[in-house]
Amino acid sequence: MKLYSNPFSPNCRKVHALIKHLGLNVENETVDLMKGAQNEPAYMAINPNAKVPALVDGQTKIWESNAILAYLASKQDTKLWPKNSDRYQILQWMNWEACHFAPAVSKLIGQYIFAPLRGNQPDQAIIDQGLADFRKYAAVANGQLESTQFLAGDQLTIADLSVGVWLSYAEVCKLPLNEFTHLKRWWHDLQAVKGGTELAAPKM
Repeated sequence: MKLYSNPFSPNCRKVHALIKHLGLNVENETVDLMKGAQNEPAYMAINPNAKVPALVDGQTKIWESNAILAYLASKQDTKLWPKNSDRYQILQWMNWEACHFAPAVSKLIGQYIFAPLRGNQPDQAIIDQGLADFRKYAAVANGQLESTQFLAGDQLTIADLSVGVWLSYAEVCKLPLNEFTHLKRWWHDLQAVKGGTELAAPKM
């Protein structure tokens, strides 16, 4: 298997965290996003969206990080992606991450990290909206984690890796994590699991 990724992508880092957690043998190839390697025809043949990550396993090509997490976890008999109806709770949180939580944090990443790199001043209106969105959805996860150790229950699953990677931006994006006691505890615990260090955002 070969994973096409870039360390600056949180969606890639969640996949690397799972690979390390399970001890999978997956070759990695870094896609140089700054040089536009994602737009090269050879890569577009793997992922026509011109984004990372993408996984190739023989004739199988998979893109979208959460689909890759499920595919890789299915390679072993693991509670991270159990072979029963618990999958639907896990899938619920992974869809929630993609549709709500990731877009909220991404607004802040765009302003605190990428705007300065482009020589622009952060847009306070976008920051305010991102913080409002973060608080809205962080409260949802915090409420769940008040009664469970992990998002889908008391067992680590791929949903935790999917959601947790976004909290690696807590400091640089000034996420109000202290307002959410259970979410903060969970993030601390998540970094301590095998592979959890792979979730950390690289230094810019």
